[in-house]
Amino acid sequence: MTENLTPTATAVPTETIALITGGARGIGRHLSEAFADAGYHVIVTATSASNAEAAADEIGEATGGAVTGVALRTDDIAAVKALRESVTAVEAETGRRLQVLVNNAGRIESTEGPLWDADPESIKGVVDANVLGVALMVNAFAPVLMANAEATGRPSRIIDLNSGSGAKGTPAYAVYSASKAALFRIADSVVHFGHDKGLRIFEMAPGVVETAMTKSMPVHDFRTGDDWTSPAQVTDLALALASGTLDAFTGRYVRAGADTEESLLAEAELADSTRRLVLG
Repeated sequence: MTENLTPTATAVPTETIALITGGARGIGRHLSEAFADAGYHVIVTATSASNAEAAADEIGEATGGAVTGVALRTDDIAAVKALRESVTAVEAETGRRLQVLVNNAGRIESTEGPLWDADPESIKGVVDANVLGVALMVNAFAPVLMANAEATGRPSRIIDLNSGSGAKGTPAYAVYSASKAALFRIADSVVHFGHDKGLRIFEMAPGVVETAMTKSMPVHDFRTGDDWTSPAQVTDLALALASGTLDAFTGRYVRAGADTEESLLAEAELADSTRRLVLG
């Protein structure tokens, strides 16, 4: 499968399942609502079944869309395996296929400052959620996404919630920055082995959306009003990535609040040589 010279949307939301990890709150909640409103059947995960199911009910009621809630810890091998079985069941029940995976669930250190002042358990939690969790999700679901791409003749897509901290680094959050930079290396491998099998992957930074997590970070204390990225800027870009119009950016970095579908289309011909995280 190759990209068209004239980018067109190839996704068919009404035939598609979108799986959004950590979709019960924060940025994930905005994404879940937007994908449900766009016609996708959304599977939303949270660390507890009750939270996932409650969020699914609320999102479904608010959007009129089809939403399923499932418990998940992305860094738990058994939980990821159980989620794959749940997705298979939803596919059988709905007749739709999983063709969008949004790796949204993640963590940040509990305090700002030098690495040696950080709580070791917090450090481990960040790496487990942001690196191991994404790796396990790709490990489990890339085969499903590629099989569904072959069956439909349409590419499947992974959207990783990355960060400006992954591209440039934030010294006050060293482990978070390192964990997000690691996603670029995972994306490289996905492109290398998955592109010809219909799999696309994008590293999307959401900017700085006002959430409970970002509000708790002293580094953002200065922000007011337009200093925050709006949820709509994030969801519009994510839906564009899922649609297929921006497939030229597979394996690349984009940022909500700075990039839009229109601005990216204008520079799509440069995508092969730009927007990569290159070390050395």
